[in-house]
Amino acid sequence: MKSLPANNQEWLIKKIIKKGGTISFYDYMNLVLNDPKNGYYGSGRATLGSKGDFVTSPSMSNDFAFLLSKQIEEWLIQLKSKLVFGNNLSILEFGAGDGSLMSGLLEYLFINNKKLLKNVCFIIIEPNKGMIEKQQKKLEKYLKLDFDISWRSLEDLEDISLNAVVLANEVLDALPIERIINLKGKMYRQGVSIDKESGRLFFDEIIISKELEKSIATAEEKLDIKIPPKDAPEGWTTEWHIDNKKWLKAIYEKINNGILLIIDYAKEAKRYYSLSNSNGTLIAYKNQKIVENVFESPGDCDLTSHVCIESLIYESETLGFKTIGIVKQGEALLSLGLAERLFEIQNELKDDISKALSRREALLRLVDPICLGDFKWFVFSKFKNKKTIINSSCIR
Repeated sequence: MKSLPANNQEWLIKKIIKKGGTISFYDYMNLVLNDPKNGYYGSGRATLGSKGDFVTSPSMSNDFAFLLSKQIEEWLIQLKSKLVFGNNLSILEFGAGDGSLMSGLLEYLFINNKKLLKNVCFIIIEPNKGMIEKQQKKLEKYLKLDFDISWRSLEDLEDISLNAVVLANEVLDALPIERIINLKGKMYRQGVSIDKESGRLFFDEIIISKELEKSIATAEEKLDIKIPPKDAPEGWTTEWHIDNKKWLKAIYEKINNGILLIIDYAKEAKRYYSLSNSNGTLIAYKNQKIVENVFESPGDCDLTSHVCIESLIYESETLGFKTIGIVKQGEALLSLGLAERLFEIQNELKDDISKALSRREALLRLVDPICLGDFKWFVFSKFKNKKTIINSSCIR
């Protein structure tokens, strides 16, 4: 057992002790991120942007929302022209962060396509009340203009009711994950235990659940992978995104016709579950820095992990989604006019060199593979008429 120092948060200690002193890592991650009073997101403590704990593409630059909005507008126009239905179109965003993306999208449509805007309602699915407050503040201008913006739970929506573009930017990487570890030739589910005397948290091992065992076996068969990989060292560990399929299924059941765009860090299965990736991709973020100790400051920092490309595609297509394409964020933004946007900034701000350089630097970070440019854009569709073809400028 590897012991690590903890922040000794009394609320967390009490919850773990109440569960017998050991919980799964899945439950630990869910608590420290989503607990309504003390979780990083649940309490609204999460801070995004250059002055926060980490940056997202929308919080990095307003130009991200502008470029993505061009693609969303294109999809909405096609949905409107190709489909026959009485209800308005919807844009649904999961986990809208501080509201920057939705705000940028509303601004883009308000300036560039008011006619389309009249026929679109905007839905935010956000389970954490603390984040809803931040989003409402960010969108206050548009709420006062009586735009059709609402915060809903997915359960509130009727099945097969959405004719929509569904957005999930950096959502899957924040869903609670299982951790599995190779010990003495056997796989265990990684848990989190507490030393009652010292209050220290440490990784522990618990028996793999039947659900987890079945999920791993299915992936090994369908994706031609081995968990753990051959000759895996003692202690080889990886994440397992047990909730992705449940999340995808919940969305699929609500969509009548539409597009699902998922943007996230992702790895190919052969790299994810490899000998060299012996400790997975799990990391914590605080004050713009990676925190090596995932038990440090529980509830005060973000926890995140990459998704597996092949697993996400397989689970989506098994449900019935059609894969339109996958593209790196840098390539997608260039296809949507990033170079032209840079030129526009240069002209607009020619009398303010400092601001122009700042905007330019932020835009370039969005396409830099070392920064945010390596994000993957997954575009899926669901149509009653399966022959329906939708063009996507972000994918060439």
